[in-house]
Amino acid sequence: MNDNKYNESVIVSITEWINHNLDQRLSIDDISEKAGYSKWYLQKLFARYHNETLARYIRRKKLNACIHDLKNSRTPIISLALKYHFESQQSFTRSFKQMMGCTPSACRKRPLSNGSSAALADAQNPCALCGYARPDADIQPRCAVTVRPVTRPARGYAQADTFRDAG
Repeated sequence: MNDNKYNESVIVSITEWINHNLDQRLSIDDISEKAGYSKWYLQKLFARYHNETLARYIRRKKLNACIHDLKNSRTPIISLALKYHFESQQSFTRSFKQMMGCTPSACRKRPLSNGSSAALADAQNPCALCGYARPDADIQPRCAVTVRPVTRPARGYAQADTFRDAG
């Protein structure tokens, strides 16, 4: 029982440390060393506590901080990508679009809704504050077009019967 409380306090302290060091290079190896756990065990504990992986949590928090910078400054996007230690502007934009549903430049152009700039730092979904929420998969399209998944033939060899000589 005490192990769970100790593990919880370690996860809480690691989470606070991550939140205060978003502009630093945060590697899972360094964080696990700081916590005193193996990286595999730390990731398991973190995922159990936060219901998301450690890497995804770090990426989401960095991108939320980027949104704050996008909305409140004219800092170039490449500078934000470097500030938050993304490998390149392309990887930053790819991560941003995957997580937030829009590009950083589109996010910068979209105005915040009334009174939401104060809530931006703590928002779980900051895109909802500017009137753009990532579309859910459950929403039906408004047109009468039916979208079907593309099916590809299975890769592999043809059956041996098709190559047999009839003679």
